[in-house]
Amino acid sequence: MLIGHFLYYLSKSSLEPALIEGLNVNVSVKLINFFSPDLLIVQNGRDIKSTSVNMTVATGCDGMDGILIILSAMLAFPMACRYKLPGLASGILVVYLTNIIRIVLLFYILLKIPEWFDFFHIYIGQFMVIFAGGIFFLIWVSRYGTGKDSTHVRED
Repeated sequence: MLIGHFLYYLSKSSLEPALIEGLNVNVSVKLINFFSPDLLIVQNGRDIKSTSVNMTVATGCDGMDGILIILSAMLAFPMACRYKLPGLASGILVVYLTNIIRIVLLFYILLKIPEWFDFFHIYIGQFMVIFAGGIFFLIWVSRYGTGKDSTHVRED
């Protein structure tokens, strides 16, 4: 986890704009416009804007913490590589999609009940991303983490 954060920090200036603006804000704006075309949402860099609301997706809201947690857990768990690699890809996808859902929900909360935004952003949203990654990990490990194909051998 520490190595992942360090590598992300070193590459942050080149990766962060693509992650936040391209993979998070852009996709979130498209989803909001799909579900609520009458809102006419636009993207301006890291901002998701409507006529009445402006929400900025800041550093740390890109889901990278959740991705690094799932990567660390999957890499550390003894499991055959033929199960580990698809698990890494699937886990990253689960965390990423959960983060997109979080951003979209936070926009709607800011639009409809702004007094609840901080609570949902700080407590519910972050928990949601970590919880989704944890549940995915538990399901994946319970399905592929044991047995004769696993690198982990238990001796009784």
